[in-house]
Amino acid sequence: MAEQTIEAAAHKILYILVVEQSLRTQESMSAKALAADLQRHGLSDGDQRAGLDLAVRKGWLQMGADGAVQLTDAGFDLNFNQ
Repeated sequence: MAEQTIEAAAHKILYILVVEQSLRTQESMSAKALAADLQRHGLSDGDQRAGLDLAVRKGWLQMGADGAVQLTDAGFDLNFNQ
């Protein structure tokens, strides 16, 4: 998968969490609910996994012990207009 596609998937994940779900820093969403939203937006399972992995590596998200996806300060502050 191309790096640009992975980056786009990671940005889509953050967009859903911040804009659509109105999450704030340190709030989380279950992995199952996020996966349903991502499928609705047309992201394949592979793109979802790669995007989540990149977002965690960049410090935008962290994974909770229960599998929830938690928004970090850096993820919340991401500029979606770039």
